[in-house]
Order: sequence, then C-alpha cells, then structure tokens
Amino acid sequence: MASNRNDAACRSMEQLYNNPQQRIVADDNELNSIMSKFIYADINGQSKLPAWSKELLKLAVLTANNTPEEIPLHVQGALRAGASATQIRETIIHTLPYVGMSRVQPALKAMYKAFKENGVKLPLPNNGTVTDATRYEAGLAVQKEIFGPAIDKMNASAPADQKHINYNLSANCFGDFYTREGLDLKERELITFTAIIAMGGCEPQAKAHVTGNLAVGNTRKQLLDAVTIALPYIGYPKTLNAIAAINSIVPAKEQ
Repeated sequence: MASNRNDAACRSMEQLYNNPQQRIVADDNELNSIMSKFIYADINGQSKLPAWSKELLKLAVLTANNTPEEIPLHVQGALRAGASATQIRETIIHTLPYVGMSRVQPALKAMYKAFKENGVKLPLPNNGTVTDATRYEAGLAVQKEIFGPAIDKMNASAPADQKHINYNLSANCFGDFYTREGLDLKERELITFTAIIAMGGCEPQAKAHVTGNLAVGNTRKQLLDAVTIALPYIGYPKTLNAIAAINSIVPAKEQ
C-alpha cells in the first residue's frame, strides 16, 4: 500500500511538474515524503475536480496564505494540466477583494516570473468589461444573480455612514472583478469560497458563499472537493470550519 501511494504521487508530480521527485518540503526529507504522498496520492485521489482546477484552487489558497514562494510551482502545474495563462492570472486577481492587495501583489510577481520561465507570451490581454460609468450597475446585477433580491434590502437598510461600503462591494468587488472575462461565474465563486476558507475567521462570509456557489450551479461535492484541495495548506481547524459552513447550508443526505 505504501508503495502504491508513492507511485501515485510520483505519477501525479510527473504529469504536473515533469519531475516525479518534485520536492514539496525543501529542507526535510522525512516531511517531504509525508506531504508528497499526502497531497499527490491521498488528496489528489479524494478530490474529483479536474487537475487544472485543482491547481487553480491551490493558487487561490497560496495567495490567501501569503506564500508567494510556492506560486511558481503551481503556475507550472496549472499550465501543464491545461489551464490557460489567462485563467491563472484571473484566479489570482479574483482573490484580491477577499484577501487584500498586499497578498495579491507578491503572488502576481511570482506568477509573472513563472510565466517567463514557462515561455508564456506577455503581456496578456486585458479582461475587464466595465467602465467607470457601468461598473456599479454591472456589479450589482452579478451580485443579485448570486445572492438574489436580498441585496436590495441590504443596501436600503444600511446605515448612512456605511452605504459607501455597500456601494464599493457592488462596484468594486462584483463590478471590477466578477465581470471580468477569463473565468466563468461558477469558477469565480468556487475560487472565492476557497480563498475565504484559507483566510480563516470569515465564517459568515464562507456560509454566504456556500449559498452563492449553490445559486450559480456548483454542488456540495464540488465545495467539499475544494476544501479537500485546500486542506494540506490551511490545516484541519480551518478545514473543519469550512465543512461546518457547508453543512449548515447544504447538509449531507442520509445514506
């Protein structure tokens, strides 16, 4: 069984990184062996998302974790698994409203370095679809597509000194980011959920985006797959909180 786990991990790393002995932990051989088999045999087999989607979600987690040194390996893996450079860039950019600019900037720097090393032709095309005149209405439309008419009630009932935050949420988070080309709405919502659970301490938002994922067509299984992919990078407490958020909105069916 141990040999099978090692073989499975080596096959996965060969496919993603062209190196069956790719090191996951640089300076500790024993821990490297444990985590290589855990991530690339166990976790890889337990999540049924496509390989390219798994690598994109890892990029969202690594950006949220503020670990840019790990970004280049997974840029390479995403490219080899079939993701486009645009999808990779959009994944990292999409996390910005949730994890903040200070985490996205070093992730983008590492991404562009990896693009050059992997022969990606730069610059990539711009993917924005809104203008200063349209970003609020376009963002509000996407926000309501995901969360329904309750958004109108939330905006109407906001205290006067808070209304600018609600405006920014519609115009910036949803207008500037969700309306971009390169990823569809289902992909963006799954990335959002994954980045939020990686941050931790955002359980109300995690629950809201479980509901949002279901509204755009993602399933409980896909949400659990995303949590599974994130697990080695975020640890068990954040993982269990994420599962609790899922179960509170869409409980497991009785077997």
